[in-house]
Amino acid sequence: MDQTYSELIENLAEQIVHDLDTTNGIPGVRVLEVTTKSDMLRFIKLPQQLYKGDPNFVFEPIFLQKEFFSHKNPFFTHSSARFFLAEFNGVLVGRIASIINTIHNKTYNENIGFFGFFESINNYEVAKILLNIVIDIHRIAGFNRVIGPTNFTTNDSAGLLISGFDSPPVVMMPYNKPYYADFLKRYGFNNETDLSSYLMDDVILTSERFKNLADGITSKLSANGITLRNINYRSLNKELVSACSIYNESNKDNWGFIPLTEAEFVHTGNLFRQFVPQDLILLAVKANEIVGFAVALPDLNQIFRKIPSGKMLPFGFIKYLWHKKKISNSRILILGVEQSLRKSGIDVILYKKMQENLALHGIYSGEACYVMENNKAMNSILNKLGAKKVKEYRIYNYELTPKDIFAESYDNGDGDQA
Repeated sequence: MDQTYSELIENLAEQIVHDLDTTNGIPGVRVLEVTTKSDMLRFIKLPQQLYKGDPNFVFEPIFLQKEFFSHKNPFFTHSSARFFLAEFNGVLVGRIASIINTIHNKTYNENIGFFGFFESINNYEVAKILLNIVIDIHRIAGFNRVIGPTNFTTNDSAGLLISGFDSPPVVMMPYNKPYYADFLKRYGFNNETDLSSYLMDDVILTSERFKNLADGITSKLSANGITLRNINYRSLNKELVSACSIYNESNKDNWGFIPLTEAEFVHTGNLFRQFVPQDLILLAVKANEIVGFAVALPDLNQIFRKIPSGKMLPFGFIKYLWHKKKISNSRILILGVEQSLRKSGIDVILYKKMQENLALHGIYSGEACYVMENNKAMNSILNKLGAKKVKEYRIYNYELTPKDIFAESYDNGDGDQA
């Protein structure tokens, strides 16, 4: 397979087009459902080959991806997903997941199916057969719309990158081929909502104007008994449970937001513990009660780019240890404030203190993401601070009708057709 994967894929894409001109249907393209651990490993590793040579692509460590796709992920306690691979002449050419998010449908009283983890070679017919599978599954299940990509929910990574292809994604953010948006539009998907990433650097957060604003707010909040402290990793689960309700409350008006269960919130927090210094999870406290919090992640993608194999052992871990103190960017992941204190300025002092703590680690910039287009308050704050919009993402929708049953066959992994 080493005529280089990209050359092989280009030849296969041309062959598919040629075969379509001379036959009915899509000969040679086989869609298999992931049913075994080895299938899932192939599903995980497909992007590693598809993006080979792309300097902005980042392949996350395989052990993290395996856990994310396993039933250790609390998502699977309430919802479900099916995963599919597309093969052409024995070579993987695409993947997709059909997702049923039970919590979303209960929260919003909707009847929606989702898709995610979509990848395809630059051939629309391959993308079409994968999308057909998802549409077919959700139509038969009785859903009236399909939305995506969400991988698995908006609390994970979501949206298709539509601008900002000139730089790598920060940690836990999506990256995709530019032609995917055209494929979805061509298929019949419409725009559902847009999301943005904003870059904030030290020039903004150390400006005299911002410093004076933050100092004034700090004095006022301190007089009212509100102070900031780092999270305590020794009682992490207890602190996470206290913060979970604030996270859910502060995000409830964002498009498609899915409340996290305490188990999901604690699970995520314990994953962060492996990589995030304690002083990058800040709590705003009043009378020993958490009233706000912020989380920044060192941009581990700066390290993961140097481990393209995705294998942490033995040499990947050595590279991780060597480069982790050289990380120069971060992701401002979460900022939540108790509803009654939303206009108190807690968000401003959390940003200020986070900037100071990041600087202690040699990090002087951060990308705030995602910011939903309907989150007017956050977009306004970031614009006033002088943050620069650097990437845009889009979530799409597809209206289902009775005609949307394609009856495309796929291999269920046992050699049978389903």
